[in-house]
Amino acid sequence: MSPDFVPVLRPLDVFPFEWEGRPSLLLRDPLGYSQGFLVLPQELAPVLAHMDGQHSLRDLQVVATRVLGRLVMLEEIVSLVRKLESHGFLDGETFRRRKAEVEAHWKEAPVRLPACAGRSYPAEPAALRDFLANILGKASPASRKLPRALIAPHLDLSSAARAYAEAYGAFRLPPESRVILLGTGHQLERPYSLLTKDWETPLGRVPVDRTFIENLSQKVPELFPDEFAHRSEHSLEFQVLFLRYLNEEVRVVPFLFGPVEPYLASGTDPFEAQPLYKSLLEGLQSLWDEKTYLVLGIDFAHLGVRYGDRHPAGPAEGLQAVARDRALLESLFSGDYPRFLAQARATLPFPFKVCGLACLTFLARWLAGAPREGRIYYQEAVPFGPGSLVSVAAAGINF
Repeated sequence: MSPDFVPVLRPLDVFPFEWEGRPSLLLRDPLGYSQGFLVLPQELAPVLAHMDGQHSLRDLQVVATRVLGRLVMLEEIVSLVRKLESHGFLDGETFRRRKAEVEAHWKEAPVRLPACAGRSYPAEPAALRDFLANILGKASPASRKLPRALIAPHLDLSSAARAYAEAYGAFRLPPESRVILLGTGHQLERPYSLLTKDWETPLGRVPVDRTFIENLSQKVPELFPDEFAHRSEHSLEFQVLFLRYLNEEVRVVPFLFGPVEPYLASGTDPFEAQPLYKSLLEGLQSLWDEKTYLVLGIDFAHLGVRYGDRHPAGPAEGLQAVARDRALLESLFSGDYPRFLAQARATLPFPFKVCGLACLTFLARWLAGAPREGRIYYQEAVPFGPGSLVSVAAAGINF
């Protein structure tokens, strides 16, 4: 490898943590082109930051020598770069080959396989049933009307167990129901994308409603089906588990939504700036019937050092986040779309970082025009990593 080689680090998830008593960094590919992860000493962070397409291996050697306080040999830098390349973490020809192979395999796959089984939840059916039953057992005993739209978390199942329990504890659907799923596409760049593959789960297959999708495609020509972002996205996978556990015959129409924050930050209504949102909304509304329900798999505020804040987030910040989430949900229930947009803009860009604004904005426009019967079942700010937290909510709406 030439000393003049200029490596380019791909966008990665980077998490600080302790590994064998040392401050470390865990690197992971959020898009799932590489299924593995890599642990590096935290002191190498400046070296990684300089892998930006502007610095050669010689430059990186200088940076490493400065931050480590010792002479770093070029061979050490080459070894680091090769390790990153072998994991698919560097842009370049090796990654492009990997990317083409993975995407071709995804397109040919007849079903969407579980991405989180064995990591976020048990992969063995009996163990998974016990796992979900234990979560649902945390729900408070309360009678409530079955909502037509349900808001549930997509945070780690164990961490947000109480919120999942309150969301799904009474979500028993009538026979032959379909659920339109709206989830956060954390790595989706398009406005939205529809999954047309059935869902494989440890509890059995969950089919997409192909008749509904065929009818929708006649009304909405651009549905961006089966974008690669669906392959590893957890925001809907967790919802499908609960739906399958509670309603064995359920059919789904799964959408991921990309970010609307750029529109909101500029003071623009996303529905005015992006005609595709209006087209999709009108198509879904035209097919809405008594057998159709909505489920949003979203989280709310992300606070603390894990999410780019300079200072840790604790109980006080958690109370602020929950209060802001409540105001956002109440504006949603009001049916006052301009009021909702104002509340949504108030979360930008820091400190709240609401992961779910796109889905909430879409639903707010759907509900616009009159107050709706909305109810918050549960709210919580969940500690999620040192000095960090995520706020979640369970809520239902009838319209």
